[in-house]
Amino acid sequence: MILLLIRQIVLGLSIAAPIGPINIEIIRRGINQGFWPSLLVGAGGMSADLIIMFLMYHGLSGFLTLEEVQLALLVFGAGVLSYTGIQGLQSQPQLSDPSFKEMREQNEKSSLLGSYLTGASIAAFNPLNLLFWLGIYGSVLSSTFQNDNPLHAFYINSAVFIGIGLWNLNLSLSVFFGKRLLKKSILKGICLAASLFLVGCGLYFAFKAIGQFRTVIGI
Repeated sequence: MILLLIRQIVLGLSIAAPIGPINIEIIRRGINQGFWPSLLVGAGGMSADLIIMFLMYHGLSGFLTLEEVQLALLVFGAGVLSYTGIQGLQSQPQLSDPSFKEMREQNEKSSLLGSYLTGASIAAFNPLNLLFWLGIYGSVLSSTFQNDNPLHAFYINSAVFIGIGLWNLNLSLSVFFGKRLLKKSILKGICLAASLFLVGCGLYFAFKAIGQFRTVIGI
């Protein structure tokens, strides 16, 4: 039992570690707005992932194979990621401004819900994230559901999110303390690169959506 829980926690760490839109947004928010907004981006993503895993258990995996559903996910994913990236470009911090610290503290207090919803939206409407969870469910989690009481198995598989949460906490703390050691120009460069990465992901999904649309209508 303990070894199974440890395996699930390690699986969660391995799921969360690769660089993707959620991690990029955690880094950007941590630099721009502080520790809690960056942590809540990860919490929002975890909430969406938990719901996705629950829905996978109740048959969502078959629904995701429909071409029309894949097209809708690509469109939503392109919109959410592009919007998040553009918002980041528009709110690049003026780190040379003496009042930046006060502005950051004010933004931190006012953006907690927005950070949580951003993380949830990115996770929920990112097609690659959904396909990734589909693969994880098919290869690892489904066997646990088959061998145990469903409710008990769901709790066991939820241990995956302990690992994801530990990674998000580690990343948020690393950004919070690490940014104190970096030059302001480097921090601005990281924020700019993070925003451009999100916009690039949005454009990529938009391009994929055009191809999927042509497939749906038979062109």
